[in-house]
Amino acid sequence: MTTTIAEPYNITRPHSVSEWKLSGTCLVRPLRGAELLVRSSEHYCDGNFNLTTKATISSTLTDAQLLRRHQAAWYRTRLVHPVIGVHFPTLEQASYALHQTASEAKQWTQQTCLVETKTTVNDVYLARSRAKMGAISMTLVLDPARGPRGCVLNISHTLMNADFFVIVQEYIAQLGNTENERGVEGIFNPTLETVQSISPRLPQSLSNAYTRLTPSPTPQDLQDAMHAYERAQARWTRPSIGIPLHPNHARRTRHIQNKTIAFEPSESRAAFSFLKESGLSLTAAFFASMVAAIATRYPATPEEQIDGAHLCFPVHGRRRLDTDATEDGAGPVRMPIIPCSAWVSSHEADLTPTSQKGLMRLAAQISRAMNDEVSSPHVIAVFEQLGPEMARAIADASTAPPEPPAAGCSAARGRPTLTSQGQFSNARDRLAQTQTKADGENGEGGTAMSDFNSGGRTTDPSVCFALNSFRDELRFNLLFDERFFGYTETMMLGFEVAGLFRRLVGIHGDGDGDVSLGSVRARL
Repeated sequence: MTTTIAEPYNITRPHSVSEWKLSGTCLVRPLRGAELLVRSSEHYCDGNFNLTTKATISSTLTDAQLLRRHQAAWYRTRLVHPVIGVHFPTLEQASYALHQTASEAKQWTQQTCLVETKTTVNDVYLARSRAKMGAISMTLVLDPARGPRGCVLNISHTLMNADFFVIVQEYIAQLGNTENERGVEGIFNPTLETVQSISPRLPQSLSNAYTRLTPSPTPQDLQDAMHAYERAQARWTRPSIGIPLHPNHARRTRHIQNKTIAFEPSESRAAFSFLKESGLSLTAAFFASMVAAIATRYPATPEEQIDGAHLCFPVHGRRRLDTDATEDGAGPVRMPIIPCSAWVSSHEADLTPTSQKGLMRLAAQISRAMNDEVSSPHVIAVFEQLGPEMARAIADASTAPPEPPAAGCSAARGRPTLTSQGQFSNARDRLAQTQTKADGENGEGGTAMSDFNSGGRTTDPSVCFALNSFRDELRFNLLFDERFFGYTETMMLGFEVAGLFRRLVGIHGDGDGDVSLGSVRARL
């Protein structure tokens, strides 16, 4: 039965644009739409979606200097990006405590800004990903056992997406600020923690931005959006290509992996140039490489009756509205994505191409299928209405006994899942590189980010391919749970995807020969 969306949907625009309201000494707001899904999944699915990032630091400062500055640097980062001060007292509410005293501010930094020594940045990164997070944490790694110094951010996905890059960037910059030698007590200023100063910079929901920035939807707009959502849900019942789950996954122990496969800078430049000239998006090209590798490596059995590829991906709100519009005091949309999917039929597309032309055709078909699903902004209204119901379904599923797969259903396969995080670099990053070099030549102290990557905790029975680039290097992360997928098998699949992508963008030597690992390298 078709669901009818509630009408009207927020036709009257609010006079007060900020969702955050003062309650005692806290600013609070309800979670809405997809935020509720993410929060429920984090809570009931053993930390699913928790985000972890790592950065290495280039600095002329000593460990002792960084140690003296690190908590004040973290507190100042909170003043710039108040989202890191948000916590979730319930599964339906977000809260930000306004610090009235230096003692309160110091207590928060002591609880959330940590130091690890005699270990490595990567080891801390993996340790954070392999445990369900409690409160947010920023961990500074000093006197490492090997490798460079750095920091690791562990944060909820509920109100956060790729903006974790600018948070880490700010923290590293603050480590280079000599004023932070004074500690939290020395820099605390209560006038910087007021409703007027903090509220406009706390994140608004995508639902709030939608009601403010889009024309009022018609009943037909809303019904079309609901139909699109129902089509997306129906795809989960269709047999699809996918990565087979380990046959003993029900008895295996959870072990989260975050692995990176990177391309050389010269290959990255060649890939971006080719895609620009061909008119293909990076996301569609990489998805085509994933589909071809998965469909070829794990062919369907006759009993499965697989007739297509169910592609799962998040859609960024900027495709539908201006999520960066903050001049009116509503705040930025820090979690602007909603779940989405597309279907590519094996009757209409070759899912196992081996040539460059075949891969490009598949990428074009995937691009059309994805664009058909993301054209309307009104699906945001659907998630706003159904968010509470979806969150309850996640809670119920976490306690329900597993059901046997239906006949002909490929329930024992993880669906192809891709998130495209974009480029982790900006004008400030480029300036910091230049400034740090100059500081070193002048004998002055400075800090800069020398490497960055993101990952997290994926407890779903799926391998999440997370595509991003840092400066001149394109790479993708494989986020998965060894409970469901064997380590060696998943890494081999990743190398096949990389090889096919290199072929698609024309940086494979012969164009039609066997997939070669070439200069693709795994950071194990």
